[in-house]
Amino acid sequence: MEVVKGGVKWSKVGYYSTRPMDADSQPERFYAGEFRHSIDEKNRITIPSRWRRDRPEDFILLPEATHQFLLVMSPKEFAKMSSAAETNEMVSARDRRVFLRQLHSRAQHAGADRQGRLVLPDELCQKVGLKNEVALVGNRGRFEIWNLQRWQRAHEEETATYQHVAKEIGL
Repeated sequence: MEVVKGGVKWSKVGYYSTRPMDADSQPERFYAGEFRHSIDEKNRITIPSRWRRDRPEDFILLPEATHQFLLVMSPKEFAKMSSAAETNEMVSARDRRVFLRQLHSRAQHAGADRQGRLVLPDELCQKVGLKNEVALVGNRGRFEIWNLQRWQRAHEEETATYQHVAKEIGL
């Protein structure tokens, strides 16, 4: 990345081209990696130490559309997602209204304490099948909490796609 006259940041795209970076395209936090943790009897899960701050933190919890996993993100990240849906002209105005209503009604506020423990609402745990040991999976500006068996199956099924795209981008 380089900074040009006027302080605009540019990023490399491919080997030869550059384009201005959108400040909003970078997540406020970056979650990477896979961790296994257990949910305790009070539906608390400990956020991995690499992912947490040394203070209480607010999150938005959202079951993935087909209830495969639970999305966890900051309110700011959730607002960006909501705004992207609101301004997407590829979707009809009616469908946007329905989607946004459903999105906001399914989302729930949650907070992590100083020790990084996040309380998961019982109804979300039941919808997504979260109990005992789960997988926490980083996904850029958000992370996912998966039923361990479901995660192992998805990881296995998605490996071919990962390998194909890795080859296409030269990884």
